Amino acid sequence: MTKIKDKFWEYAEKLNNRFKCKYCKRDFPGGVARVKSHLSGIKGRDIAVCAQVPEEVQASAVIAVGEAGVNVSGTKRAKSSTGSVGESSVSVCEEPRLQQTSIPAMLSKKDKDAVDMKVALCFFLNNIAFNVIQTTGFIEMIKAVSEYGIGYSLPSYSTLRTKLVVNTKADVERYVNEVKESWSLTGCTIMSDIWTDMKKWSFINVIAYSPKGAVFLKSVERSGESNTGLFIREVLLPVIEEIGAENVVQIVTDNASNYGLACNLIMEEYPHIIKSKCAAHGVQLVFEDIYDSVDWVKDIFLKVRKIYDHFYRHIILLDLMREHTKKDLRKYSKTRFASHFLMLQSILDVEDGLRNLVASVEYRNMLYDKGAVADIVKELIQGTPFWEDGKDLISAMEPLVKVLRLVDGDGSTSGYIYEATDRARKAIKERCEEDPVKYMHIWELFEFRAKSNLLHEVHAAAMYLNPPFMFDGKISYTNEAVQAALSYIYDKLIDTTERTKFSQELLLYNGKHPKIFTSISIDQISNCHPTCERNWNAFDAAQTKKRNRLAPQMLEDLVYIRMNSLMLKNSVNFELKDRDPINLENLAEWDTELVDGNLDEAIDEGFVADARSDLNAAWMDRMCSGIGTSSRMNYRHQ
Repeated sequence: MTKIKDKFWEYAEKLNNRFKCKYCKRDFPGGVARVKSHLSGIKGRDIAVCAQVPEEVQASAVIAVGEAGVNVSGTKRAKSSTGSVGESSVSVCEEPRLQQTSIPAMLSKKDKDAVDMKVALCFFLNNIAFNVIQTTGFIEMIKAVSEYGIGYSLPSYSTLRTKLVVNTKADVERYVNEVKESWSLTGCTIMSDIWTDMKKWSFINVIAYSPKGAVFLKSVERSGESNTGLFIREVLLPVIEEIGAENVVQIVTDNASNYGLACNLIMEEYPHIIKSKCAAHGVQLVFEDIYDSVDWVKDIFLKVRKIYDHFYRHIILLDLMREHTKKDLRKYSKTRFASHFLMLQSILDVEDGLRNLVASVEYRNMLYDKGAVADIVKELIQGTPFWEDGKDLISAMEPLVKVLRLVDGDGSTSGYIYEATDRARKAIKERCEEDPVKYMHIWELFEFRAKSNLLHEVHAAAMYLNPPFMFDGKISYTNEAVQAALSYIYDKLIDTTERTKFSQELLLYNGKHPKIFTSISIDQISNCHPTCERNWNAFDAAQTKKRNRLAPQMLEDLVYIRMNSLMLKNSVNFELKDRDPINLENLAEWDTELVDGNLDEAIDEGFVADARSDLNAAWMDRMCSGIGTSSRMNYRHQ
């Protein structure tokens, strides 16, 4: 039987009873075990450590060293009383662990590498996502322990799950109550969506937002039943009644039909409540439609994915690509189609580097340069058509990408969605007029989604009531869409006792009366933008494993604490963000991690959070950072 070659030989050149590291280029005597020790970065293993090994390779090597039964000092695991290696004699439930060296001895030497190894091993053995080390909460915890000093002792398991849960929840409640008190003045928006885990478990999540902040209200678990519109209505109605129907302005959901039915049923009972759809989700649907239905676009993306997969399939080839391009390519997501445009743009940005790469001697001498796929990739990169078609597609889609940048970012954007969409419409229309055969279908797909999934009637009014647009004459009351939108607001949102006052104030605003447009307010027009509501996306819940050991109330408390703690942390940033003006001509890049597939990668690697059914950390961070925009506004109705 042929012996399977150890994967770590991919990182070293095998010589005669020696090996040469492909990263630091040094050679050492020994076999694959010493390769792993060299790449692990663990000192004291009778071999110099590699200073140039990539983080992901080093992490794999550390785990491999641990699995081989070796601790950081190079000694073997002790056998248990049963004679088996690596078993804990303390408890069968305790997870396997590496024997530790003397922590006080290490710390007394102030050996940062040793401390870093302890942090790293904690991440590796507990399957913690690497990005956790960059989070504010983790950094604050480490600083607090460091400032307390060596005398600090960790809370016990019992204290953590009882006293500290109660105390933390009490702190969160103070923020929640402060937000709830504002609802009687400003009203609030209810946001809800469903995530289903392989059609076995469903979670209906409900959040309320007002200008004061966002509050996570509940997550309803459902098993073995369909989430019909009637059931969703029964989930949302008690929430509305608890808040006070008079304090609910609108409900924002994704584009699913069951939510549409639920909202229609609620609006029959409470006609003043508006039903809105997630604008970010609407734009993503446009991208998905274009990807699925426009052949020449799909052909370009298939080529882009082939290039990406070719270079990211092998670590040595990936390192060579990074050496020539000085950057990474964006990863595509199977479910977020805008990520394909980001991936294409990232490849176009390094055209010269990729051309030099496939022409280099190093690349041509590699085994990865052989085969049908390699030939196709080389032909694409060295040719001209791929680059011309890619640039043409990016240029055509840039207006739509700008809309996504607007609605998939922080801050209040309801007063800008109508204008941004109209700009995209005009730009795509111009392309269509130049080449109708190529662009007509894109135009039709955009128009359909803009009307059915992106814009709401009130968006035209939001643009009109946004002073920079009205005062500069970019939109006026004579606009048919504006008139229809104001009539909608007049009929739906304004109480009969307030309609006369509303009409009078509207006349003053439309006439640019000095009472409203003072010299100060005119100066502020170009330095800030009106805050109507903060924006969220339809929740991408990434729920994985089921925690059966926690009582239901504990699960509810953990989710409640985590969600609202994250919202509290970001509430100040949102307030500052809402003060900044928005320039539709120069929209900043949005957080590409949200569309380049990093969430899918996190789920695939099994990185989970300890909360109700392990609500994934990435999902909650997205929800609580305000990223992913729904087209909504909080207008206080009387």
